[in-house]
Amino acid sequence: MTDRYVLGVSMSSHDRAAALMKDGEIVSAIAEERIDRRKKSQGFYGDQSKGIVLPPLAAINYVLRAEGISLDDVSLVVCGRSVTTCRSELLTYLAVDPDKVVEPPVPSHHLAHAYSAYAVAPFDECDILVLDEQGHRLSDGTSESSTCFRADGSGYLSLVKAFPAGGDRISLGMYFDVFSALTGLSEAGLPAAGKLMALAAYGTPRTDWAPTIRCEPDGGFLASLAAVDELLAAVSFPVRPGYREFRPETIDDLRLKYAPIHWSSGLSADLARHAQDGLETAVLHVASSLRAATGHRFLTYAGGVALNCTANARLLESGYQDVFVQPAATDDGSAIGLAAYGWYVAMGQEWRSRQAKRFSPRLGKRYSARDTASVFEAAGLSGHARPTDVGEVARRIGAGEVVCWFEGRSEWGPRALGGRSILTDATAPGSVLRVNGSVKHRERFRPVGLSLDGDYAQEALELDGLPQALGYYMLSVAKVRDERLRGVCHQDGSVRYQLVAADEGIYSELLAEVKEVVGVPAVINTSFNTGGEPLVETPLDAVRQFLMCGADSLYLDGYLIVGDSIDPAARAAALRACGYTGQDRVLGRALQHEAAGYEEVAREIAAELPDDLSRGPDHLRERAGLLLRSAVNDGDLAAATVLFEEVWKWSAMPAVASSATRLLSERGATIPGVHPHALRLLAAMSAGNNALPTVKQLFGGRGEVEGSDDVDED
Repeated sequence: MTDRYVLGVSMSSHDRAAALMKDGEIVSAIAEERIDRRKKSQGFYGDQSKGIVLPPLAAINYVLRAEGISLDDVSLVVCGRSVTTCRSELLTYLAVDPDKVVEPPVPSHHLAHAYSAYAVAPFDECDILVLDEQGHRLSDGTSESSTCFRADGSGYLSLVKAFPAGGDRISLGMYFDVFSALTGLSEAGLPAAGKLMALAAYGTPRTDWAPTIRCEPDGGFLASLAAVDELLAAVSFPVRPGYREFRPETIDDLRLKYAPIHWSSGLSADLARHAQDGLETAVLHVASSLRAATGHRFLTYAGGVALNCTANARLLESGYQDVFVQPAATDDGSAIGLAAYGWYVAMGQEWRSRQAKRFSPRLGKRYSARDTASVFEAAGLSGHARPTDVGEVARRIGAGEVVCWFEGRSEWGPRALGGRSILTDATAPGSVLRVNGSVKHRERFRPVGLSLDGDYAQEALELDGLPQALGYYMLSVAKVRDERLRGVCHQDGSVRYQLVAADEGIYSELLAEVKEVVGVPAVINTSFNTGGEPLVETPLDAVRQFLMCGADSLYLDGYLIVGDSIDPAARAAALRACGYTGQDRVLGRALQHEAAGYEEVAREIAAELPDDLSRGPDHLRERAGLLLRSAVNDGDLAAATVLFEEVWKWSAMPAVASSATRLLSERGATIPGVHPHALRLLAAMSAGNNALPTVKQLFGGRGEVEGSDDVDED
């Protein structure tokens, strides 16, 4: 019988992805970000307000080639996105027979999430919970927020409850995003919920703060925008000038009113703890209500909120016997759900039991020895790469090295699971600090994961009361039993863990070899990515990222490269050969180091960048701004003054704002509440104009504005 394929295409504005199903089994899946190397891979084309989003064309091509087929071999293409529909846009960009393309009826974003979890879960009969930022907009002006389904082993999902969000009622994903943004925690320009979860461990529960989430009798919850606004006012959170009496009606209003603070402050940690506690309360309430309504013993779970490991560890408190979370729980994961919807609903295929089957997230393609050799040759590193085995890697880990690990097919989802990992000794003091500080240059409060042999797990961790099905995917946390692993613990004494089964191939062999060296079959495991990039996907990505970070060696599908063997000139040449040539990328890396708290490293990188005009005004302004902040922190006001002039020299307003301001200034117009000097200053900030002379003229060199008594200090 001819193989039948269903292609699932997630076309949300971020986290775009494609997944390929063959005869009811997922055979390949990848997020667009792994290929285009842009974290979150936002797909807006041109004006974002027009809502035009490109399909994940690279991901579609990837999964088809991984299976050795073309688009003509696909029986059905199922597309979907959050908020709005997308079928017409897919057909605009993809040369496929329109009769083969379907989109589930709206609202279906949460249905796609639900199928993504159910299609690969080890349960036939179960409940499905979806919690995220937002799904499809509904006819009453609300949007999908939290939705509950049930599955009875037929392949069809039944809606149990739905709790939309709108107005003052915000979703759990939005609730968490608000606190992430206000505490200065972002990633790829978007709030970083995972960072907020990590920071929460450093916060103190504030019983004197009013709750911002209320559980409701119908099984839902009220995360209130007004309550968040009241809390921020009560804790004297910084308000932007002129907005003290402003009453936010939307999330954007709230971000407009309040100026973010730095994540290193005590207030940020306490707010993170408040948000985490509120989220856990709401998740357990919704799950308990669903369990009571259906009586099912098992729960599957998807949506961005499902990546919150700390909350996941408590899910059995809701009454379920076990819980499974789809490893790519965010919108990229819905590509699997769309493919499953196509197979079971659109094509009406019979459900194939998955009872007690463990889902493998290794859904990337396997790269050949020729692929690896060609990268080494192109980078000029053939003489530095030599064959090795896991025994040598284990010995290097035992000797204190940090090893970049690339083996086999890549993982599906954001967590490194032994395909694309950075590894080091879990028993050595200071390992976590070194990984965060010298290798990944990320915030010091960020935890690392622990990969350990499944048979050793009960000895190493306190697993009683934790969902068993989550253990293989780094989606839960546990307390440590084996004192030798105490150094891996996060601030709250927990560790995020991955159980590695004996059938995991080379990765399980590595853990056995590590045990021979350090005494325990466990390693620190964090994702193989640095500089704000996604997890590495190709051998080329692996070599580039290794050369950029402070790891000691690279294991790449049976070959080893030792960093110390590469002299600076060869390293620079290899980076250029791997595509790391743009100065803007280097500056971006410096800014990321600064945001993560490594100002000295950021300054060193920025100081080496050229300041010539050929780099463009944005590059010059951002470089000078970074060095300015560093000079101020060092108390070097003379240098800061020079850098201040550079910032202003290359600062400008958008053309429309510049034109309007110049027109008013030239006509001598007055605007109530706007000081005339302010208008002159804004007029000077036209595109291409140097505003500094106007600043000096207005301030008269005295450090104060003429007529400052008339200025509203708020």
